[in-house]
Amino acid sequence: MAQQTYVFEAELVGFRGVRRVIAVHDDLTLVDLHYALQSAFGWDDDHLYAFWLDGRFWTHTDEHFTRPCAAGDAPDDPSGRSAAIRLDRLGLVPGRSVAYVFDFGDEWRVNLRVQNVVAAGADASPRLLQSVGAAPPQYSHAA
Repeated sequence: MAQQTYVFEAELVGFRGVRRVIAVHDDLTLVDLHYALQSAFGWDDDHLYAFWLDGRFWTHTDEHFTRPCAAGDAPDDPSGRSAAIRLDRLGLVPGRSVAYVFDFGDEWRVNLRVQNVVAAGADASPRLLQSVGAAPPQYSHAA
């Protein structure tokens, strides 16, 4: 099967008009997507993070993936499964919503939406395609 690229729109919850569009090849992982989000919003990578493929924050489902060193070993562990899973194993389709939280203390929330799935070109991945609105400083936010 030909390699594909997922195009994600990432909206920072609570900060109207702050969003990013990121392209990530399907052979990369949620960890790679996390790093792309860190770079896109200008955050340091010094906190835990998690993704929920049902699009709802803090649900305890099989579709909850977290930082690999924090993930539980059992599939029903509420700490989630490892984010080291490849994107092409997640059943992502255009329109699918994914919830992402960075820093469980300050709880930066990002609503991700799969905007498109396209054939992968020779472009670097992940890459920032669009940046709208200035992201607030990482350490000025209080949940």
